[in-house]
Amino acid sequence: MRRYSRVLYLLLALILGLTVQLRGQGIDDQEDALKEVKRKLSEARARASELKGQEKGILGQLERTSEQIRLTRQVLSALRQKETRLNKELKSLGEQLLTTESHLVKQEALMSVRLREIYIKGGLYQWEVLVSERSFADMAKRYKYMSLITEQDRKLYDNIQGRKREIVQDKQERESKLMTLAQVKGETEREMSNLGEDEAQQKKLLSRVQREKSSKESLVKELQESAKKLQRIIDQLEKQRKDELARNRNAHVPAAPSYLERNQGSLNWPADGKLYSSFGLKKHEKYNTYIQNNGIDILSSTGAPVRSVAAGKVVYAERFLGYGNVVLVDHQSGYYTLYGNLSDILVSTGSRVENFQQIGTVGGTVDGPILHFEVRKGGKPVDPLQWLNKKRK
Repeated sequence: MRRYSRVLYLLLALILGLTVQLRGQGIDDQEDALKEVKRKLSEARARASELKGQEKGILGQLERTSEQIRLTRQVLSALRQKETRLNKELKSLGEQLLTTESHLVKQEALMSVRLREIYIKGGLYQWEVLVSERSFADMAKRYKYMSLITEQDRKLYDNIQGRKREIVQDKQERESKLMTLAQVKGETEREMSNLGEDEAQQKKLLSRVQREKSSKESLVKELQESAKKLQRIIDQLEKQRKDELARNRNAHVPAAPSYLERNQGSLNWPADGKLYSSFGLKKHEKYNTYIQNNGIDILSSTGAPVRSVAAGKVVYAERFLGYGNVVLVDHQSGYYTLYGNLSDILVSTGSRVENFQQIGTVGGTVDGPILHFEVRKGGKPVDPLQWLNKKRK
């Protein structure tokens, strides 16, 4: 039974240690994530500051404002989580402090009784008791008993000193957390103010596009030019593919059919959500103008995983005007898929991705958390709904 109790104690200690370790690791991860998004926001604001008064294009201004709003909201979310965590820790620390102080009061009261007893009986009392015993055996027993009492007094004293140190440490930790909480609250207020300014700027730009014909035409022209730049990138990739295909034909190496060809109409959707905008010429409600959509837009949730619909090679993974953060995947045989408006890019140019591997996360646009998804065949855009399964249409 004793052995079983010892094993149970060890298991409980191990579980408690792991829980504390995992909790600490979780807090470190949250702090790292907050630092990273702060870094991105700082870089975005620095770019906006450098281009202030120089950037004439409305599209670029809208994208930069939307990026700042998205990142500011992420920072605010992380700050609120940190504030909640600090409040919980302060509450727990306060309860711990009360418990420790209560134990200290009881132990000091007990020590006070012992000191009073020692004072009343005098410093030579223990020796008097020892020499009054009739035999050496009785003296040895009495000595052992008095040693135990002395040891208990020493432990009581040590416990009191330990409790006092705990209280001092807890109070210092509490003060430190209160200061951190005040800093977090101040930072939250500043970011709320920044968010209000960015949202007002975004509203002003959108109102300008809706109101002014010249601004509307300028935006459409910029979007078209951005689409042409993207097309040139894909055309260059297609040229390289066809040149390689011609060399392989001369070497009598047949081209393998693409996974997309074999699975047309049954591909998994790249992100959870519902169809927001379909393929073709569409009216953009916020811009109040018609825009050619070379793919589909999926209304999802901020930070939701974005996955490659098939295995392939990443041929582009960075920011692109008009598309936000973009990942372009080559699936061979002239098939490409494009994932735009990403919050985070989790792959790099030149890397290989497997079927349904996560490549990024959903970001935000003026319309909300939307993933832009395109399928290209022979370099030309085709309706992605013809390739995806019908479950979420």
